Amino acid sequence: MVTGLLLLPVLAILVWLYWYLLPGRKWLPRDSLVLLVLLACAAAFVAAVDNVNFDDGGPLWPYIVSAAGAYGILLVGLGAALAWRWRNAAKGERGPGH
Repeated sequence: MVTGLLLLPVLAILVWLYWYLLPGRKWLPRDSLVLLVLLACAAAFVAAVDNVNFDDGGPLWPYIVSAAGAYGILLVGLGAALAWRWRNAAKGERGPGH
């Protein structure tokens, strides 16, 4: 719960930056799918870290590790998706139905 609250402002900024840097600022259904998959991966990472025992760490250590890892997942995933969208736009591929 705490990690989710910590992720909300950063997630909002990253999604806005992703939309702002999209070619033509056009949000496609595949962008929603990418965001959903990344959120699921980040949530799975947070849940997995919740079950890890950090012997030398304090009680806040799982929150720190899970937030840092989830930030990384979201940042790298959205960056890769943005690079993929720019590469497809440069090739002139717009996808099915467009």
